[in-house]
Amino acid sequence: MVKRKNGFALIDVIIGSAMLAIGLAVVISMSSRSLGRQSNAQRQITASWLADEILAMAMVVGPEEYAKTYPRRGRFDPPFDDFTFDVSLEDKSLYLPIKAVATISWEASNGIHSVEIETLIARVHGEPVPRAPAETVDREERYWEAIEARELQ
Repeated sequence: MVKRKNGFALIDVIIGSAMLAIGLAVVISMSSRSLGRQSNAQRQITASWLADEILAMAMVVGPEEYAKTYPRRGRFDPPFDDFTFDVSLEDKSLYLPIKAVATISWEASNGIHSVEIETLIARVHGEPVPRAPAETVDREERYWEAIEARELQ
């Protein structure tokens, strides 16, 4: 007697196809979610870099001059025109450092995101001190032998 398995192969193909479809759906879902998170991370890095640039400029020109020269809030120039900034300089006393806070915001598909970075900027008191290196630097001296010979003297 021979047993027949006519419909068994068809059921195997249907179940295998369903498992493959579920697996592919999971992979596609995870990859699209991963791309969204990568895009958000890239914007966070860019916003952090822009905030660092603003705070560095406030430190270089000085908080008083920065407040007179640069806007406190606005939108960045292209290619960063998706980002807006808000700079806060809190001056509590003549003898305390100035608290500088830079907030960078951008709009995403799930709402407005922002990065806030703060630092303290020390005041310069008294007359400026001339800055010069303690030892002159010889730019022509390029070889280790000359450096070692100088150290042996």
